[in-house]
Amino acid sequence: MLKVEDVLEILSIPLLGIIPESEEVLKASNVGSPVTLNNPNSAPSRAYFDAAKRLKGEQVDVVIPLERTGFIGRLFGRRVA
Repeated sequence: MLKVEDVLEILSIPLLGIIPESEEVLKASNVGSPVTLNNPNSAPSRAYFDAAKRLKGEQVDVVIPLERTGFIGRLFGRRVA
């Protein structure tokens, strides 16, 4: 997984938004519906709506989603000093 800064450096384009990982995206995909219609209040939906607003020129703060780590990830994951 790349950091946001790394992606921005590689792509060299302005950031429209960060879509958080969520089971809601998988659920929407399974029923053949966009996540914005399947569950408009979910975090990914709100992130897509915010990105669309930015694309239209509106000033919306970019929210960086928290990294969710499972038990094994917390147990064996790297720690930042």
